[in-house]
Amino acid sequence: MNKTLLTLNLILVAAVGFLFYQVYSKKENIAGRAIGKINDSANSSRPFKIGFFDMDSIETNFSLFKEMEKEVGIKEDSMNAIINQMRASFQQEYQKFQGQQSKMTPEQVNEAGKQFSQMDLDIKNRTATLNQNYQSYYMNKQQEIVTLIKKYCIEFNKSNNYSLIIANEPGLVYYKDTAFNITTELLRGLNEMYGVKKKN
Repeated sequence: MNKTLLTLNLILVAAVGFLFYQVYSKKENIAGRAIGKINDSANSSRPFKIGFFDMDSIETNFSLFKEMEKEVGIKEDSMNAIINQMRASFQQEYQKFQGQQSKMTPEQVNEAGKQFSQMDLDIKNRTATLNQNYQSYYMNKQQEIVTLIKKYCIEFNKSNNYSLIIANEPGLVYYKDTAFNITTELLRGLNEMYGVKKKN
């Protein structure tokens, strides 16, 4: 009986040892392959290049930015016209009320005051809604352009092999070597791409 138990224990110890060996040898192989990949990337002969572009120049000279500014300007003018019209209407009604106030009963004056308070609140709420819609519209338009620039940078980089392409904006970059300024080439490509897209 004791011999049988001893044999079973030896078999179990051997099996557990074999399982440990299998698990740890696989982990080491996986880790070794991962380290190999990291080392391959780090030891790559490809040079590390950073290209930058001036966002101000893109905003000034990219056709889509110019069109966006026009659209945003029209939207802003339309919003301001609505707000100014509401305020002018309120002012007219208030002046009319002031002219008739001496002939009105206290109850009528009180009722008119309530109406003007409601009108003022409506104007404020409408103004807040218009401003919020305008801000959302503006942010969406800007995001569209940023997304387009990012997509184009992928295409642009297929033949340029930059490791990073960054937008140079005020307060972001403190030193830059003009040899790595890709603004002109990027801008030319963006305008060409947008011209083709617009025709289609």
